[in-house]
Amino acid sequence: MIRRYSNRRVRRILDDNSALIESICASCRLTPACLRAILLMELPEINLSDTLADLLVSLNWQRYSRFGNFVLDRHTRNPLHKFDSSTGYGQIFAQVAIEAILFAESEGIPVLLGIPGELLPFNPDDLKLVWSRLHRDRVFNLSCAALNLIHAAFQMTGRIDVEGCSEEEKKLIFSRYNGNVRKITPYGERAYQRYLECGGSPSEA
Repeated sequence: MIRRYSNRRVRRILDDNSALIESICASCRLTPACLRAILLMELPEINLSDTLADLLVSLNWQRYSRFGNFVLDRHTRNPLHKFDSSTGYGQIFAQVAIEAILFAESEGIPVLLGIPGELLPFNPDDLKLVWSRLHRDRVFNLSCAALNLIHAAFQMTGRIDVEGCSEEEKKLIFSRYNGNVRKITPYGERAYQRYLECGGSPSEA
């Protein structure tokens, strides 16, 4: 499948967004190397099938706005039921982003995303709002990617201090970012190497 971003383009995206990545990570106390590692994993894999999935979701949300038809099934093969997709630089699902935002709020982590009111899981209007922001708003997307890493850290280790985690724990966190798993995956192994390449500290724990 044809990829949208060459390796050179990916590196340029990271360079162009370096200050933004630093700012986002500082606000939620996450090591920038963690977010950079995720972007190095996700961006090169975005291809035309991802673009098609985003287009279907966008069209279905337009249909929802007009007719109120809504059926949420993230893994459906029915194009009329596709209301969520992994989108943007961080390749985040809206439902995953909502869960990460709600977790961050419960932990007192600053969430300055400009969302009015309280988000409700599986609420179509909230899913539409968050997916649209993830798809169009680079700052929002990267912020949610960072929050999702913190949420993954808690799910896999019971803590939110990613930098204080051991090598194995970091691999588990990266694995969880990419899927609903409880073990280290090849993705987690590769992401950890990207983390080290981006200046992350190897853990002695």
